[in-house]
Amino acid sequence: MIFTKALEYEDIRKNIDKDNDVITIIGCETCVRVAGSGGQERMKELAMKLMSDGYNVKDGFMVPTACTPKIFLAKMGRDVNTILSLACEAGSANLERSYPEYKVVSTIKDVGLMVADTDKNVLKVTMPYKGSDNETGREFKAFVGERNENDNTLPIMEMAEVTGVAK
Repeated sequence: MIFTKALEYEDIRKNIDKDNDVITIIGCETCVRVAGSGGQERMKELAMKLMSDGYNVKDGFMVPTACTPKIFLAKMGRDVNTILSLACEAGSANLERSYPEYKVVSTIKDVGLMVADTDKNVLKVTMPYKGSDNETGREFKAFVGERNENDNTLPIMEMAEVTGVAK
């Protein structure tokens, strides 16, 4: 699975136009929900905040996996011209391919690959993407995305053993 973080609200606002964008939000129920940067609640929070700031948010819906090419068969509302993607970068790219006539704005940043311990409700970044190297071995609370107070960050050598990748 991919560990993600939500972009700052102001960074999202910089990419949308209050006067011209008619928005729908499409959220993914997989990686971003587990990482705490997406899901139904995050979608509602973002929509409410945008509407209270005067943005025209028409609707939003969740899809099981945004990165699956054939998932996007939904018809957008007549006035909608902008999609806010509450999905990983692969999901956002899939939205752009599926809906080329719409402006697609990502609200999520990919951090890297993660493993999950469902018994402890913990996520651990095992293989960070470029630019997120400092996240290696960091633990986060599942479905919340907050750093785990009991972060048991593994040294690089141990991470190589866990992932089978030599550093």
